[in-house]
Amino acid sequence: MTIKLGCDIAYFEDPVAIRDVAQAAEELGYDALSFSEHVAATIDAPFPPGFAFDDPWHESMTFAAYLAGVTSRIEITTSMMLLPLRPTVLAAKQAAEVDLLSGGRLRLGVAVGWNEPEMTLLGQDPRGRGARLEEQVEVMRLLWSRPEVTYAGKFHDLDGAGIHPRPGRAVPIWMGAGSMATGGVPGERVMRRMARFADGYKMFAPLGLDPEKAHDVIARLRTYVREAGRSQDEFGIETRLLTQAVPEDRWRDVMDEWDQAGATYLGLGNRIAGGSPDDQITAINHAMRVLRG
Repeated sequence: MTIKLGCDIAYFEDPVAIRDVAQAAEELGYDALSFSEHVAATIDAPFPPGFAFDDPWHESMTFAAYLAGVTSRIEITTSMMLLPLRPTVLAAKQAAEVDLLSGGRLRLGVAVGWNEPEMTLLGQDPRGRGARLEEQVEVMRLLWSRPEVTYAGKFHDLDGAGIHPRPGRAVPIWMGAGSMATGGVPGERVMRRMARFADGYKMFAPLGLDPEKAHDVIARLRTYVREAGRSQDEFGIETRLLTQAVPEDRWRDVMDEWDQAGATYLGLGNRIAGGSPDDQITAINHAMRVLRG
């Protein structure tokens, strides 16, 4: 079995709780630790069911740096960092720092985001954010790999720019997409963007509840990766298991099925279940026992 296991950090505010859950995940043998973000909120934003204006969301790079400091082995995965909210050079610098100082443990999951008022609040135009994200990914990879970068695009104009120190590698950039309205299924244009620009795809949790649709999405993505002239070996897949919604006697079957299908990771959707830090530690401990035996 080659599939790796990941779990989530739930929406905790207390740094001690966050540390305890992160260290427990590492000690239990999880390969990756994921977390989501919002930078700001407005009262009139169209929050999805179950989310609210005052939820304690953390900013991705600050949070990743904290997790790097309280762990030593586990991969740290933004899920998702809303890249178009940020100036690209700053995002590249922050990611480079976290990856360098964590010993190469950052996997950068990025998405365009759904909250348009948040984008406006941060001085970004929601229109065209997908095209801007594509350029951002290109520019970030150049900044990580070259001492000086010159780049002229629709959204970026760099003339001999650089960041130092650079990470010792190209930080993996994965993408995610989908919405509650679509059951987590990404749009066609977004899937083609991922196939061209991303190192991998991380499934939106609700899609994990519909195996038929999930396998169809993966098959289409792999087709688009080939059409983009890339090898499937260059493109990772993280699928999702919502342990609170899938019967326990199916968990191992789900993992085995995705392992046989060539998925790279299986991530638990445990942050959605909520509960206290102790509840979360108990849940990920139990899931590890069931999945790894």
